[in-house]
Order: sequence, then structure tokens, then C-alpha cells
Amino acid sequence: MQREPFLHLLRDRRARFHAVLAQLGLSIESFDDLLRQVGGGWTLGEHLVHIAAWERRFRRQVTGLPRVLPYPSEWQKFNDAVFAEWGGVEPDAARTEYEVAHGGLVDAVAALPVQGDPDRPKLLVGWNLGMAPRHYREHATILLEHVGLPKPPPWRGRIVE
Repeated sequence: MQREPFLHLLRDRRARFHAVLAQLGLSIESFDDLLRQVGGGWTLGEHLVHIAAWERRFRRQVTGLPRVLPYPSEWQKFNDAVFAEWGGVEPDAARTEYEVAHGGLVDAVAALPVQGDPDRPKLLVGWNLGMAPRHYREHATILLEHVGLPKPPPWRGRIVE
């Protein structure tokens, strides 16, 4: 995948996640909402820092830096370690981490050549980095199911330009 379609997909999926938050009456700007249990035994703030940790991991992959973060590499152990560190996160810290990590990923992808990385032609697809946009739907599903709503249908097309 080329750089611009990937960035558009990432922007779109994040917007869809925020639309689900709005549907549920939640906002990342609300102190109380960020402390609210919203599914999976996590608060909204804990969901945000989880997404942020993965986006930091994906950024390291894009930049070619070692994927070493203060968490194990196996995905479930990674998730557990992120929760162990960030469980009970304060709302301002959650919001900041979510925004800064996302900005870092966007900046890293935007720095790639227009056609993507010629040395890593599958960089922006597949389970690893291709998971970045899909990760938002995974968390939207958790939030919807927590309140008894069905998971969203496949997110096809675009809702943002």
C-alpha cells in the first residue's frame, strides 16, 4: 500500500472509532468518561493508552528502529504489560498518550516515500502495521458489546475525506 492511502485509512478508522464513542455518549475530552469502565474490564482511558502503546510499536516498525519497548513482543504479554503499567491511568495522561503516540505514527508514515518503503514493500499491509487501522474497530467492538450492542459491520469505504 502507498503512503497516502494508508494515512487516509488510518484517519478514517480513527474517525469511526470516535463516532462509536459519540454514539455511546463518550468523549475523550471528558474526565469522567476516561475513568468509566467501558468493556474488557478497562476504563476508556486504559483503552486509549493500549491503542497508544500499539501505535508506538507500529511507529518503531515504520522508522526501522528496533521494536523494543518496555513490553514483551508476544501480543498478549504485550497487552498485559501495557495494562500493568497503565492500569488506573489518569485522564489527562491517557488523553496525552493517545494523541502523542498517534501523532508519532502519522509523522513516521508521512516521512516515507509516496510509494511506501521500496525496501519493505509490504510494510503498510499485513498483520503488523496493517493492524494499526483495524485496531480501532477492535476497540469499538469491545465498547459496543459492553453495552449490549452488536459489533459494527465491516468498516468499508471511507467516512472522512
